[in-house]
Amino acid sequence: MFIEDGSLTYDNRVIREASALVEAGWDVTVISPKYPEDPFYKTMHGHLRAYFYPKPNAEGTIGHIIEHSISLLFGSLLTSWVFFRHNFSVFHACNPMDILWMIFLPYKWLGKKFIFDQHDLCPELFLSRQDEKRKGLFYKILLKLEHFSFKFADSVIATNESYKEIAIKRGGKTAEEVFVVRNGPDLNKFHLVPPNQELLKKGNTLIGYLGNMNIPDGVHNLLDAAFEIIFERKRGDISFVFIGGGPQQSELAVMSSQRGLDDNILFTGRIPDDEMLSTLSSCDICVQPDPLNPLNDKSTMNKVMEYMALEKPVIAFDLKETRVSCGEAALYAMPNDVSDLAEKIIFLADNDTLRNEIGLRGRKRIESQLAWKYSVPNLVDAYEHAIYDSHQ
Repeated sequence: MFIEDGSLTYDNRVIREASALVEAGWDVTVISPKYPEDPFYKTMHGHLRAYFYPKPNAEGTIGHIIEHSISLLFGSLLTSWVFFRHNFSVFHACNPMDILWMIFLPYKWLGKKFIFDQHDLCPELFLSRQDEKRKGLFYKILLKLEHFSFKFADSVIATNESYKEIAIKRGGKTAEEVFVVRNGPDLNKFHLVPPNQELLKKGNTLIGYLGNMNIPDGVHNLLDAAFEIIFERKRGDISFVFIGGGPQQSELAVMSSQRGLDDNILFTGRIPDDEMLSTLSSCDICVQPDPLNPLNDKSTMNKVMEYMALEKPVIAFDLKETRVSCGEAALYAMPNDVSDLAEKIIFLADNDTLRNEIGLRGRKRIESQLAWKYSVPNLVDAYEHAIYDSHQ
């Protein structure tokens, strides 16, 4: 299994996938970028091993080209090492970026199988960061890279039905070659724990955010809503905690201080899982502030599934796949309308009974339909199809 955009240490989806495959009898090796706290090699759960390679976080077109070139170089070397030291039957590529088929190609001629695990839609990600109408050269390059990922795939793993539809219509795959493995939480891990007492001292209604802090995640929307709630609507009894890291974290923290929000907002950065669970368990409401754009409308967010697993009522912008995930376990704000987001937060903050009701709906939805255990059979089927049923 190869991850290119972040460390295995913080990629709960890949950890769940790898662990499930080990439980199904597979011997699994993961290759991923190295964060400062990561070793270069470690073993987990018996037959799961991980190799880490150094990769810089770059900005700008030239920076990204350098970054991905480094991934191709170290990825090729480590894949060769894994092949000769451990051997493998399947190369499982987790995007973004859609470049890992380049590492796989030499092994195709040796009869190895390729599984394309599409975590993100890279062409839509590009459009979401640019003007949606600017479908120029880079957009066409991303479509071509995605095309080859589909072309060489013996099985495709999609995170939801929207992604599956793209794999069929844009990728040319048959429905039988695409397996939906949703980002459901592991209920052995995601459950309520004793809250963080320090966060409860103020007695305020606490609003939580968990996840990356990149431009597409829309964390600035929640920060803007917090400013409106606290200063324009005079609700100093509402506080916010932002859990996670990413390129925008330091910028957002500085912006929060400059706007006088320090008394009501806490940025924790990346924290260990037990501390994260304690912090989220302290929250009264959790928010998914991802804006409407070509990527987010089609994507399932890990954070919203994890909120529901912890019985937290959800507030989110009204996105297609967010409604599929949450159903009636969320309040939906008008897409990209920060004032409506603020209004929904205040409304739910003032309605304890409704908060509890929505939270229970979410937990039941996860338990009955969306927990990770419901996706494991599809994951195993994707492997069996690649090994036994593909004829590429």
